[in-house]
Amino acid sequence: MHLQQLKHHFEQQKGHRAESVNQLLDFCQQQYVSGCITYSDYRNLFEVLHEKGAQSSHKDKQMV
Repeated sequence: MHLQQLKHHFEQQKGHRAESVNQLLDFCQQQYVSGCITYSDYRNLFEVLHEKGAQSSHKDKQMV
């Protein structure tokens, strides 16, 4: 899956465009966890989005 495909899928599911690369990264992670995209696609998209400045919303959270 390419970034443009992820953006299109996001728009179809959410009904609007992603506001940031962080929002796309969160969506990508949700799609992977739910089994909608492969690990290979997830890793590729993860790298592309990080190169564009995305940061995971789960990065700084600590377990309680």
